[in-house]
Amino acid sequence: MSNVAVYGHEIPTPFASQRGASIRPRSASGRDRHLPMASPPTLATASRRALTRILVVSPDVDAQHAHRETFERLGREVLCAGTPFGVVDMILRAEVDLVVIDPQLTDNGACTLRDALRDAYPAVMTALLATPLALDEASAFLQRAEAMVAREHAAVDVEGAAPSSAFRGMYGNTTIMHDVFRMISRVGRTQVTVLVTGESGTGKELVARALHDESPRRNKPFVALNCSALPSELVESELFGHTRGAFTGAVKDHGGLFEAANGGTLFLDEIGDLGPLAQAKVLRALESGEVMRVGGTRATRVDVRVIAATNRPLDAMVADGRFREDLLYRLKVISLALPPLRDRPTDIPLLASHFLRVVSARHALPVRALSAEARALLVAYDWPGNVRELRNVIEGALVMCDGGEIDVCDLPAILTHRTLSMTRSPSLLEPLTIERVGDVPFVEARERALRDFDRAFLGAALARHGGNIARTARALGLHRQSLQKLLARRDLRNGEIVREI
Repeated sequence: MSNVAVYGHEIPTPFASQRGASIRPRSASGRDRHLPMASPPTLATASRRALTRILVVSPDVDAQHAHRETFERLGREVLCAGTPFGVVDMILRAEVDLVVIDPQLTDNGACTLRDALRDAYPAVMTALLATPLALDEASAFLQRAEAMVAREHAAVDVEGAAPSSAFRGMYGNTTIMHDVFRMISRVGRTQVTVLVTGESGTGKELVARALHDESPRRNKPFVALNCSALPSELVESELFGHTRGAFTGAVKDHGGLFEAANGGTLFLDEIGDLGPLAQAKVLRALESGEVMRVGGTRATRVDVRVIAATNRPLDAMVADGRFREDLLYRLKVISLALPPLRDRPTDIPLLASHFLRVVSARHALPVRALSAEARALLVAYDWPGNVRELRNVIEGALVMCDGGEIDVCDLPAILTHRTLSMTRSPSLLEPLTIERVGDVPFVEARERALRDFDRAFLGAALARHGGNIARTARALGLHRQSLQKLLARRDLRNGEIVREI
């Protein structure tokens, strides 16, 4: 008999021949060594612990087939991947419950993928299996793991659980984010419609998916539509379907997203962009539970929970007639507002560390830490693009970083300039003039302006300190090496006297 560690306990398994077989779900009471504590599991999460969908990640095609055959014979659905690339992103879309990882993935890929999955999706279980299991071994493996996880989850009272830094792929240590997590746990178990509000990039779709995963509909479809991504004349067909000949190009009957989401959840992002006719049809579907295809004459009953999201002021749109008041009331049975990232700056280092691990796994790059100066700059920035912008900045910095850690010079120049414009006296910027760039591309024009700003600002700072890099760096709140990199990038050392002491 061999032992497999689950939540710090030892459970016996009959497959002693398996090398390094381990299963590591995350508990609300335990921490991984380098990762934040996992989200408190809920009873809804526990009911999902049937591990119905399994993803096998192995470079060995024969091993993939063997795992697939074994687990499918046990009534599980099996997906396969040959490399870890893209696995982190597909977990949520595919609603995977267990990831089986082949330790033979090259370049320490197995451990890197496992750590990235634990960080991104704490509720998803991971297992390192060196060789496929026999049928009886696989059955015992799954049964014991499911029983252990169910017992652990059933013992947790969500309302009384200690606050956690992670919940369903979202991260936050602030009180406002803990309130969001608790509200999702409570509302998710119901069938009510929810209106999620917040600025672009705050994670509204993550909230919608979390509400779905916390609900009894978790094993049914989650279907999403960005209402601003399609012309108004196509949105109705996309939502409600159409019959053959309903319009030019309708060569056959086509079911809409309401029908596709039957039994599950339909997420309508940017619902404020719906046209008047589509608004009326959505209202009818919510009130009657029936939809009619464009050009059709017969209504179809659907069982769909609708979650809507917007970054627009729907109340003001109601006042000027651009949005139906009755639809707004029907949508916001529960309203959940997400805070902008600038209102929770203490969460920025946590989010940055999370994105560093996820992006490292995606691009097969070593995980790098943030320098103290880079971390301070991230916290000081106001993040108009919110969490989405932070992720993009971290990804770009990690790809471009050449050193052992990410420094200020690896971050986009706009962070430094925008932060300075918010914290420095306006008189500092008055001498700066931007050349007339004419009709050049926006990116090129912006780069010219940023280059001129760097040269003017850093040149003036160096002049005030007699060309002394160390004193200039201290005055600007930069690391000496960071300042040196910035000077080299803007060619400020060529032909100029700059003392190194």
